[in-house]
Amino acid sequence: MNRKDFCLANSVTTHTIFKDKKYFQILKLCKANVNTISSSSNLIEGSGRGIIMLPKGTKLCIDDALYFFKSSRNLLSFKDIRYNGYHIETNNESSEEFLYITSIVSGQKLILEKLYIFSSGLYCTTMRTIETNIAIHQKCSDPKVFMLWHDRLGHPGSIMMR
Repeated sequence: MNRKDFCLANSVTTHTIFKDKKYFQILKLCKANVNTISSSSNLIEGSGRGIIMLPKGTKLCIDDALYFFKSSRNLLSFKDIRYNGYHIETNNESSEEFLYITSIVSGQKLILEKLYIFSSGLYCTTMRTIETNIAIHQKCSDPKVFMLWHDRLGHPGSIMMR
């Protein structure tokens, strides 16, 4: 398991915190203060929209994720799990405790993800990036505009090749 892709699900944190830019779809770099129990610190390097996928394929879109590359781990806020329409519950299986991320589909409760617990009481999982496709701006979808810029950049056109 890649340490960067390790994540703690945390009921106390108010924002999801990523330590790698790869999880962001949109990232605005800027310094910001964070209030902790002990003080206010200038820790955050940016914020934006993050998209991740959990081990069993559950996709989470996080509109206001924070970026802190010096963080020792990624933190996933329970609040962001709920904003994606999922439910959170704990359950015991064979005397082991797990955190379930569930969804109700057609009146049936589905267990989407099962997070393991550390002896410290923190729940952990892994996450990965989601490959996204960039949509072409409307101006570029006009073939005449595309050919004009293609020619201006010095690329040979079909007439020149003949």
